[in-house]
Amino acid sequence: MKNSTPVRSSTDEGAVRHLWLSPWASWVGMRYLKSKKNSRFLSFITILSICGVMLGVTSMIVVLSVMDGFEAELKKRLIASDLHVLITPTSKVPGFDRGFVSQSAVNEKQIISNLKDPAQVSSFWPIVGTEAILKAGKKVTGAVVKGVTDERLARLQAQMIETADPQMLVHRERGENIRLPGVIVGQELAFEMGLIPGDQVTLISPTETEGPMGSVPRMKRFVVEGIYRSGIPEQELHTVFMRAQAARSFLRRSDVVSYWEVTLRDFDKAAKTAREIQLAAPAFRVQDWNELNSHLFASLRLERIAMSIALAFIVIVASFNIVTTLTLMVLEKKREISILKAMGARHGQVAAIFLAEGLLIGGIGIAGGLGLGFIVSLVLRRYEFIQLPEIYYDRTLPVTFDPWYYAAIGIAALVIVLIACLYPSQRAARLAPLDGIRFGS
Repeated sequence: MKNSTPVRSSTDEGAVRHLWLSPWASWVGMRYLKSKKNSRFLSFITILSICGVMLGVTSMIVVLSVMDGFEAELKKRLIASDLHVLITPTSKVPGFDRGFVSQSAVNEKQIISNLKDPAQVSSFWPIVGTEAILKAGKKVTGAVVKGVTDERLARLQAQMIETADPQMLVHRERGENIRLPGVIVGQELAFEMGLIPGDQVTLISPTETEGPMGSVPRMKRFVVEGIYRSGIPEQELHTVFMRAQAARSFLRRSDVVSYWEVTLRDFDKAAKTAREIQLAAPAFRVQDWNELNSHLFASLRLERIAMSIALAFIVIVASFNIVTTLTLMVLEKKREISILKAMGARHGQVAAIFLAEGLLIGGIGIAGGLGLGFIVSLVLRRYEFIQLPEIYYDRTLPVTFDPWYYAAIGIAALVIVLIACLYPSQRAARLAPLDGIRFGS
């Protein structure tokens, strides 16, 4: 009786590898999945297992595609902007004074000429920038003021949604017509402050000026010349544009520049170009768009990882149903397993049958989840089921269809299902033939 169960541990691993590619293990597993009159409950659990895996994979596909779409839209907005590389002077630059440097002291053409591929640079804009307090009526907010060249202002016209008529820039005071310098504010800032083209605003500089009453902040009136829309809410809420000479007049500085904004022809080469500029101009601080927005992209990556882990638990819970299905299947098929072993089936061969059965259940759920995820993503992209705020150009969800996501999610779900199938398949392999024939139903 002790020799009734042959021990073939040395060949089990080879048998599993042999059975893995054999079609008969899948055929036997499929036969076991067929419902009988006394196993309706088992078939119901099998359907629940397939649906659970399908919903888990669908959720991961849809959520990750939407999150990747938002990141792609953000990059698209950054590509459309003129800030691909930022060059900021430091105290090592001659003529540097409190964040400003004399424009005549910097050879801008020399910085570009030292690049390996100067043709990569599309534009090189000097900016007179400062932080200021913007006051409109009783409302007050902080803003970043950018004094730009006329060429840069002309490019900003493409993003203008409202502009003031020329007569709106002229105000009558003390019997005289005075033309105030103009500012261009973002759509979000205009909504926040209740501004329309032609309204007067006051800019207050934090830099103090010595006067007869002591140190007083600098104040100057401007008129809203236009409202722009860039698609980047953070920029629209805090960035105000004006002409460079108006910014220098407000700061009471002449021939100065705060930093340079570089626009590239190839957005993806920003990091490489930034390194080259840093080598060509070591006295300056050079940052590419990825470094400038590192906190934002890091948050997106963290959210993507957290959502992937959370949604993976749906597949893990669904795999518990597969474990239950296979365990009940092993108990139901004790007699058949014992007969197979009595006919000479090895442990690895029996395990391969139930392993193939579990992978068949999981494979159907994964394939259905990938297909359903693609369909749901396509529907969300084409139809406005979810309304987006007005800060986005498109009112539909920005969904991407990255084949790597589908492949990675499918492989990860398959690995989870495979791990879940190991225990019941090993339990079937350890079943003694006499026990199954004697106690099997």
